[in-house]
Amino acid sequence: MNSVADVIYRATAAFDQADAALLDSAMTEDAVMTIGDRARFEGRAAIHADCLAAVSRLDTVHMASNVRVRFHSDDDIEINTDANVEYDAATVKKATVMANFQAHHYRAGEGMKPGAQGYVAGGTYVLECVRDERDGGLWKARTWVVNFTWVLGDESVLTSGGTAEK
Repeated sequence: MNSVADVIYRATAAFDQADAALLDSAMTEDAVMTIGDRARFEGRAAIHADCLAAVSRLDTVHMASNVRVRFHSDDDIEINTDANVEYDAATVKKATVMANFQAHHYRAGEGMKPGAQGYVAGGTYVLECVRDERDGGLWKARTWVVNFTWVLGDESVLTSGGTAEK
């Protein structure tokens, strides 16, 4: 189960560390990322160009907690891993990863400044994951949906190009 849950940690760390290779290890080439009703990115190249490039310029921390994993058979029947149900983990190729999140964003270089204007969001992540057999069976997200429960602060922090507006 930890190898599947690791998808969410690799994906969020990629944004905080500006690590494109780490993001590639977490998402399929045809991945779709939906951020509430604000944005939708189709394909890993679009996620890199339009999301990773913008967010990774900021001072950010994305935290995931209460991570839950549900495995699915190839015909999308949920496999109950909490009970004593026999299944072959090596043949399971689909899983849903859900987690609560909190994401802090500050303009580049301002994260440590007292009183800096930031943008903080909380909610849930839902990732539909598959084994990438071309990458040694590594679990990767095919879809990543960000559902907001609350936001706080100045949303323009996200769109100001990583620098403070003058």
